[in-house]
Amino acid sequence: MPKVLALIPAILLVGACASHAPSDQQAAAAATAAAESQVASGPPPEWQKKRQQYTDCAREKAEARSAKPGTTQAVVNDALRDCRGELDAVRTSFREYLDGQMSSAHGKRSARQAADRVGRDTEDKVRAYLLRHVEYHRAVAARQ
Repeated sequence: MPKVLALIPAILLVGACASHAPSDQQAAAAATAAAESQVASGPPPEWQKKRQQYTDCAREKAEARSAKPGTTQAVVNDALRDCRGELDAVRTSFREYLDGQMSSAHGKRSARQAADRVGRDTEDKVRAYLLRHVEYHRAVAARQ
């Protein structure tokens, strides 16, 4: 059953690439969905490991700064800025992962767009997580 579920996004991706010029945004979304479904069916690809490294980097930087004065938003922004290199590595790794699966110029363009989207989504999710995480750490520190 999991193998069948893993094939569904791949079939959709092939159909999207073979159809009459779908929008680049649809192709990028399909490529992202296909890549994420493959993650569930086997060992994590390199881009997933890099995404975890980015999350860990940002969390560590935010925790180190959470005791210092400043708004929670400023602490999170500084942590994300310090880990920008790791986020760029996520984008590059994801683009390389998809490029290996795409053969057409349209597919490669979609891979670049999907990599940018994964980068934005990753940063947004980590930002939302860190806002709550820093507030929690500050609340715990205030009680002690």
